[in-house]
Amino acid sequence: ITEIYMPSITVTGTKLEYTVDGLSPYVNYTVECTSSNGEDSCDSNKDTIRMPSAEPSGPPLNLRAEPSSKSAILRWHPPAEKYRNGVITAYLIKYQLSIDPSSQMNKTVGAETQLLLDNLMTGETYNFTVAAIN
Repeated sequence: ITEIYMPSITVTGTKLEYTVDGLSPYVNYTVECTSSNGEDSCDSNKDTIRMPSAEPSGPPLNLRAEPSSKSAILRWHPPAEKYRNGVITAYLIKYQLSIDPSSQMNKTVGAETQLLLDNLMTGETYNFTVAAIN
C-alpha cells in the first residue's frame, strides 16, 4: 500500500464538504480537517482513508510457456506494483490454436503465477494471454 503526500487545501466560508479529484486507487490518504472561528479557538479531526481497488492497469510480466508433448506450463510474474491498483486475487488465462481463433479457451486461477495446461494438440502452435484480476 502506497502513501502519497498531498498539499493542504484551504476552503473558506461556510462549505461543509470538499471533493478531491485525481486520487489513485488502493492508496492510503490521511485527511485532516481543521476549522477555526477566526480567533484562537480551533478544532481538528484527522482520519486515514484507503481508496478502493481498481482493475489492474498493467499486464502480468515475463509470461513464458514451457511445452511438453501434450501440455504446457505457463509461468508469469504479477504486474508491476504501481499498476496493480489493489491486491491481485486471480488471473484469467486465455489460449487458442494459432490457426483457429474460434478455439479460444479460458481458465481462471487464484493468485498463483503458474498453470499447467494439458490435452493440447501435439505439433500445434498456441497463443496465450494472461490478465490480472483484483
